[in-house]
Amino acid sequence: MRFERVRLAGYEVQEVLGRGGFATVYRARQLAVGREVALKVDSRVLDSPRDRQRFMREVTAAGQLSGHPHVVPVYDAGVLGDNRPYMVLELCPGGSLGDRLHLQGPLSVKEARDIGVGIADAVAAGHTAGVLHRDIKPGNIMINRYGGVALADFGLAAMPRPDRELSVTREALTPAYAPPEAFHLAEPTPAGDVYSLAATVYALLRGRPPHFPEDGTQLSLAELIVRHTWLYPDLPGVPTALNEVLGQALVADPARRLSDAGALRDALAAVDVDSADRVGFGPVPGRTTTVPAHWDTPPPPEPGPPGTTTVPRPPDPKKKGRRRQLIAAVAAVAVSVSVSVTVITYQDRGSDTVPLD
Repeated sequence: MRFERVRLAGYEVQEVLGRGGFATVYRARQLAVGREVALKVDSRVLDSPRDRQRFMREVTAAGQLSGHPHVVPVYDAGVLGDNRPYMVLELCPGGSLGDRLHLQGPLSVKEARDIGVGIADAVAAGHTAGVLHRDIKPGNIMINRYGGVALADFGLAAMPRPDRELSVTREALTPAYAPPEAFHLAEPTPAGDVYSLAATVYALLRGRPPHFPEDGTQLSLAELIVRHTWLYPDLPGVPTALNEVLGQALVADPARRLSDAGALRDALAAVDVDSADRVGFGPVPGRTTTVPAHWDTPPPPEPGPPGTTTVPRPPDPKKKGRRRQLIAAVAAVAVSVSVSVTVITYQDRGSDTVPLD
C-alpha cells in the first residue's frame, strides 16, 4: 500500500496499516526501545480551538486509562510540523473483534461473556475518571500480541467538567451500536456506554448487533432508529441469566437501563455460562414478543373448516401505510442528526491494528 512519507523524530515509519475518514494508521518502529508501534496521524490540522480540544481530549482520556489491562496503551502524542496531531499506540497484530467476527463468525458464550467483563471493567474505570468512551463496538476492541483484548479509540471521549458544557458531537457516531438517545441529541451519559457495550456483547454472540435482520439486509438510518426502540431480542442457546443482563442493559429508556458499567461487569461475571438453563431456538415462555406484529409480516391465516384449504390473508394496506408513516416520522429525526452515514450495515471491521476514527 502506497503512503505519504511521514517523518517523526525517534521513529522509523514503515507502512500503512489502514485509512479512515479522519486518520491514517502506520506501522512504525520506536527506535529508542526497539519496538513496533502503531502511529495514528490525524488528517485534520489543529487550526481551530475545537480541533485542539478534540485532540487533547483524546490524548488525555486515553492516557489516563493506559495502565488498565483492557485499554490499548498510548505511548506518545504530539503534533507534526504541518500541525497534524499524532498518537503512538501499542501495535495490536490480532486486529479487532470486528475483523474476527467478519472472518470467523460469533464467539462462544464463555468467550463473549469474559470479553464483556473485561471491557466493562475498563469502561467502569473510565467513568470513575470522568471519561465517556461513546463509540464502543467490536471494531474498537483490539487483540494484542498475547491474545488479550483491549478497548481503543477514545476519539469521541467526553470529559465532563462542571465549568463547561459537554459537547454533543455526532461526527463519528456508529449507529448500529449507539444508544437510542444519541439519535435525539441527548447529552452523553455513562448509560450510553453501557448500551453500546451490551450491544457489542450481543454482536459477539450473534454475529450482528441487536435488531438487525438475519439476512444482513441493509437498513436506512430512520429504520434503524425505530428498531432501537424495540424490546431486547433474546438470544437462542444463551443462558437465561445472560439474556436478562443484556436485556437490562439494552433498555431503550436510559432512565430504566442498567446505568453503571461496574454493575454491568459484576452482573456479567455472575452469570453461570456452563448452566443448562439456556434459551432454546423457539419462543421463550413468559416473555413478550420483541418485534411489533405489524412490522415485517402479515398475521397468519385463520384456520377454515376441516378439509378446506386456507388462503393466506393479503397484507393490510392500512398497516403498510402506518409503517411508512412511522419510518417517515423517524426520518425527520434522522435528518437532524449529524451522521455521515445514510445506509447502515452490521459488519463492523476495524483496521489491522487500531481503529481509525
